[in-house]
Order: sequence, then C-alpha cells, then structure tokens
Amino acid sequence: MKYAQAVHCTQHFCAVLLFLLLPQFVYAQASDWPNKQVSIVVPFPPGGALDITAREIALRLTNKYKQPFLVENQPGAGGLVGSRNVAKAKPDGYTLLVASTGQLAIHPAVFKNLQYNPLTDLTPIIQLTSAPFLVAVNADFPGKNARDLVAYIKNNPGKANYSSTGIGTLVHLSGEMISIEGNSGATHVPFQGGPPSVAAIVGNDVLYTSTNISNPLPLIKAGKLKAIATTGSKRPAELADIPTMQESGFPNFEVTVWVGLFGPKNLPANLANTIYQAVNETLSDPILIKKLASVGDEPASKNPQEFAQFIDKEAKKYFTIAKKANIQVD
Repeated sequence: MKYAQAVHCTQHFCAVLLFLLLPQFVYAQASDWPNKQVSIVVPFPPGGALDITAREIALRLTNKYKQPFLVENQPGAGGLVGSRNVAKAKPDGYTLLVASTGQLAIHPAVFKNLQYNPLTDLTPIIQLTSAPFLVAVNADFPGKNARDLVAYIKNNPGKANYSSTGIGTLVHLSGEMISIEGNSGATHVPFQGGPPSVAAIVGNDVLYTSTNISNPLPLIKAGKLKAIATTGSKRPAELADIPTMQESGFPNFEVTVWVGLFGPKNLPANLANTIYQAVNETLSDPILIKKLASVGDEPASKNPQEFAQFIDKEAKKYFTIAKKANIQVD
C-alpha cells in the first residue's frame, strides 16, 4: 500500500513538474528557432505566384539565419493535399505552409469533404501579400466601366456569361459577385487555368471575367481586351488609371487574392510571433517589393492576430456568396 502511494506521489510530482516546465520549454523552442532545416510547403507545382513568393522569402531567411529554408511543392486537389499535410505536422515551427485565399477562405465555403478544417487546423502567422483582381471584357464591348457591365447583365437576363479558372475558385466567386450585382444569373463557364479563360473573352465566347491581373494584362496591352475595373479597395500602381469596383458605385465589392504563411494547429503563440517577426523583416526588402509589384502584389504584413481576424471575415463573406449562388464541389 505504501509502495502504491509512493508511486502515485511520484507520478503526481512528475506531472506538476512537467506543468511548471512546459512554458519554459515552449519559450526555449521559440527563442532557439531556427536551429535546423525549415520546410515551407507550397501546395501547388513550381513556377506559380505562391511558389515564387515562397522561394523569395525562403532565400532571404536562409541568408539571415544560415539555416536551410527549403520550399517543398506538394500539389494536388487545388491546394488541399499540401495544406492538409501541414495541418497534420508537428507544431514546432519547422513545417510551414504558404497558402492563399482559395485554400483558407474559399475551400471551407465550397467543398463538401475537406477532411480537415483550414480555419481551425492551421495557425495563421503572417499575411505576406495582397493583390486585387482585374475585371476584363472584350475590346468591342460598348460599355466603358463596371456600371455599364452590370447594367448590361441586368438588362439581358440569362444572356450574359463569364469565365473562370475552375469551379469553386476565387475567380469563380468573384465573377459570381458581379453577376449578383447585376441581379441576374449570368452563366458561369469554367476553364482549366487563366490563359484559356481570358482567350474565351477575346473569342466572344463569354462576356467577362474577374481574375488575377497577370492573366488578362498581356491581352489588354495588345488591345484585345478592355480593363474596366479592379476589385481591391485601392487602385494598384500599375493600373492607376483603372477605377476600383467601389469607385464605380459598388461600395461593398472587394475581392483580393492574398497569400499568407501558416503553421500547423497548436503552434505556440510566442513561436508564431517569432516567425512573424523574422518573415516581416524580409518584406521590407526593396528588391522583393519590386518583384512583388511586377506581378501586381503588395506586401501586407498582418500579424498572427490581425491575420486570423481577417481570414475569419473573408471566410464568412465567401460562404455567403457560395450559398447564395449554390456553389459546391464534391
């Protein structure tokens, strides 16, 4: 009996000791980061916007800390595969994820079976970049601005259509938001990727699209497409002559494609802040800022708390749009 009591007391003592030491362990974990290789998962193939951003930041962190920050491309299912893998990783700061609006705010709204919840199974660390979409129409469209496009949709119920880069993408929901402004169900025509989605406008197969600036910009410069609005709260520097949707009379219309850095669920708050501070320093590099601007991106720098609140707001917005338009992916 005395032996059993002694064992119980020993176990109790160990539990108390572990409880007391845990905060110190977590603090040491944060203050010691990074002391080995850090993997940054990009859930898409090499060469895309997320991949380029991740590699630029990884390069600067490698140079700063003299530890390897390696980008791992884990494509599949529109970013689901790589994102889920990071969600299941050890929350020690050595497996991170670069993901965007689609994976965090759109997927929960449109997918039936995600097998994980990006809003609770990933830890926001820092918003890296933000960029508006560009609303484009055929060069022969008689209208001059977004008001004219919405008026055409209203006055031609069931006749207007728009292209996207696929069902359940941010491009799809952005196009649907314009359709909703027109109070008429414009027909969605999905394509596999940006180039064919804008080529369809040139061929007069669809009326409009609202997509990443890089997709229609070459055709706009060639005079084959017309830019009638951007979708952020302010005009991007390279398209300063194009009004925003808000300036065009749609005060609640805002769509941006944003990119952020995430850790697994239960990443300690002080470790997330340590990583935030490290990455935030890289975003002030003038060379990086110039590279981001060349593709329409701007540094964002929201901290973990601000970023989490922003994502929650974005997810609610797109859930409302997806439900209203009955957009769902199996």
